[in-house]
Amino acid sequence: MPRLTGINFIVVCPARVCDAGCQWRRHNFMPFPPFAPSVYFEEADLAALVAEFSERVRRSPALRPAMDRLVGNQWEEAEAATTAFLRATLFLERRPDVDGDWLAKSIRTLDATSIDQLADILLDCALVVLPLHSAAVVAEVSDALARLLKDVLAHDGVMRQRLLFKVQSRLAAGALMSSV
Repeated sequence: MPRLTGINFIVVCPARVCDAGCQWRRHNFMPFPPFAPSVYFEEADLAALVAEFSERVRRSPALRPAMDRLVGNQWEEAEAATTAFLRATLFLERRPDVDGDWLAKSIRTLDATSIDQLADILLDCALVVLPLHSAAVVAEVSDALARLLKDVLAHDGVMRQRLLFKVQSRLAAGALMSSV
């Protein structure tokens, strides 16, 4: 079973003698998890994506009232948090920093239509800013996040609180794209 140590994955052979004849020695492999999304863009492209997304959300007459309640006049902080979340999710450099209070406030503020509109705007921005394959990866992230949030919205009371906690835990663990 792989264990992450330093920057390499270390795998201990399960058999006495593996195909490489290692006799229980450890093998070093490059740190490329098989579930990692393939992205063909850089940090500057990610910053351009978030800037375009922020601009379009601010201009949307349907989303603006909800976003005023959710973000207020702290768009710069919201853009930085969005960039950090996408960087962590797409590049798998670290776990995303998820603010539980902000997540709960977004569930109270947004409805399913608003979440769908945000996902559509992010997809449009990705298609404008990124190569097609990378835009598809961003669309998958956007759809997965929208499905999770709308699932929480579909419930109320204690069940909503439980699902919200599960979503927060899943996002903080960096497991947004995991089907488990």
